[in-house]
Amino acid sequence: MPYIPQDKREVLDPAIDELHHTLVGLEADDENNNMEGNLNYLITRLLRKVYGTSYSEVNAAIGMLQCVSLEHYRTIAAPYEDQKKFENGDVEANNSILRTSEVVVEDDGAPTLLV
Repeated sequence: MPYIPQDKREVLDPAIDELHHTLVGLEADDENNNMEGNLNYLITRLLRKVYGTSYSEVNAAIGMLQCVSLEHYRTIAAPYEDQKKFENGDVEANNSILRTSEVVVEDDGAPTLLV
């Protein structure tokens, strides 16, 4: 999980900000630049520096990447999809097994999914 202590964030954040600046600079210098390819390269290099090639290290790296993906989906994509579902309506289904759900927008603006 990405919720590390603040003192570690203070050490890592300047390096992350510099990497972000570099990635944005690559985008600005080359209209054909591929941000996803650059991120893939960056992450691959970091993984190869941090993890070895034993089964346990490969497994740890894959598990960490899966958790990053799931956390990104849970905190970024799912709320966005819930908001769009609320705004535009659910996808119609002809399957009686599927349950309908409702999104309620809380006072703070956060959508809550009611199943």
